[in-house]
Amino acid sequence: MAQIKNTFARNCLFGVLLVQAPIILAQTDSLTTARLDNFMLENCQRTYSEITVPAVQKILKYKAYHIELQTHNLYGNKSERTNEFIVIDTDSLVTTFESIRETTQLPELTSYIKFDFILNEQSAPEFEILLDHIYPLPDWKPNKREFFYKNGKWYFLRDAYFRTKQGFEISLDSSGRITCICYKMKWDEPESK
Repeated sequence: MAQIKNTFARNCLFGVLLVQAPIILAQTDSLTTARLDNFMLENCQRTYSEITVPAVQKILKYKAYHIELQTHNLYGNKSERTNEFIVIDTDSLVTTFESIRETTQLPELTSYIKFDFILNEQSAPEFEILLDHIYPLPDWKPNKREFFYKNGKWYFLRDAYFRTKQGFEISLDSSGRITCICYKMKWDEPESK
């Protein structure tokens, strides 16, 4: 997911610089701007699709979308490059989900969870489906997904390296509502299943 976001960010920055820099620097005229805009329209295609999986709609307050950006004929090559990423529309802002780097607190993701959602044995499979859609695992990674409840917290394993488990640690209040989501790169052994 981080690779998708980084690639998308680079492509967006490249696109903005390609189109906007000449205007900002006043080194172009409206005809050149129109040609540059036309080039971008001819060589980039975007598709948006709402993630309509019931688990996602049940758990998140807002709609989430899958965006695919295809770029072709770049530098004269006939090949295509596709970048995919997931965003959430908070009714006032469209933004990506928080990036995961090392151990990462995810307060924004926590705030996107519906207040009435209770995480328990019955809803844990749905929560895993949500994670699969908003933080998809790359195809090249082995499937190490599992989830379990231990010591008052839920753990959603996403990856493992040399016996070190990585994934989401979910803290709950006494009624089972999510109070904190953290991605941990290394779980302490007593926490592990």
